Amino acid sequence: TLLPKIKHFKNSGLVNKKHMRLVCTSEGNTTIIKRCNNQIRLFSSNSNNGKDYASTEDYLSSLGYTDPKLQDGMKSALKMAFGSNVSVANLKSIGVNGLGELSKSVKQELLKNSGNIFVGTVNIHVPHHNFSFDIQMEEGHTFMNAATEGIEREVLGEYLECSCGGFMSCASCHVILDEESFAKLSPPTEAECDMLDLAFEPTETSRLGCQVKMSKDLDGMNVTIPAGVNNLWS
Repeated sequence: TLLPKIKHFKNSGLVNKKHMRLVCTSEGNTTIIKRCNNQIRLFSSNSNNGKDYASTEDYLSSLGYTDPKLQDGMKSALKMAFGSNVSVANLKSIGVNGLGELSKSVKQELLKNSGNIFVGTVNIHVPHHNFSFDIQMEEGHTFMNAATEGIEREVLGEYLECSCGGFMSCASCHVILDEESFAKLSPPTEAECDMLDLAFEPTETSRLGCQVKMSKDLDGMNVTIPAGVNNLWS
């Protein structure tokens, strides 16, 4: 499957709200997607019928998802929630924003499976929470991309705020690299150095996550999340 298994719970209320990710609210309809223990849990209410569509392909195409492989991947990812025959009504219940998030995750998996793009592994360590985890990053993507896009944002996004959107003006994506990986990168610019000076307890191998791009040389790198954040935008 292209995504972790999906379980559907209606009006459950058993989820810790602190860790829920709200992806769509419109006209009383709410869709929440949560990643937990390698599963995607979906909570949704009924949506308005709106315009009638002859098929799920027509509906997805109307939203701009015209690639047949992408359409198949999105429907495949929802089969554990809605059964083998995903309907237009099922897709509408996810909401436009929810489908947008789903499409990003499916596109990421399709790229990985195509073999046309390198995907590296990063080992993330959070000492102050006694917690470590691995993430996958496409070549050319930064830690800001990983924290704000696709499946990885569900975990990494809890630790990197990336408030300024990559313009090196907030220091909220401050990370600490292992020495070997740090040495493989080009030196930080003056603007990045200025922001690192204002970050929470910077070290000799500190970098702004929005400026660190994945490459084959960095596969397997170790990154430590600082115990605090100095968000200059807050």
